[in-house]
Amino acid sequence: MYEMHVGLAAPDGVFVWHVAAMGTATALCGQSLHEEHLEERERTDRHCTPCMSSFQELMNARR
Repeated sequence: MYEMHVGLAAPDGVFVWHVAAMGTATALCGQSLHEEHLEERERTDRHCTPCMSSFQELMNARR
């Protein structure tokens, strides 16, 4: 299972939604996920493109 976390996007420094395996502290893009910025959860609709690409590949491999 996977879950979404808000974190900073490298190198932009903007908040985005990352994808991570449940219970891990690293997003699929390799970004470390620290304390989630709860106030940013409601402000961003941006997603981490590398995370989303990796997630799509993982889901396609399960077919």
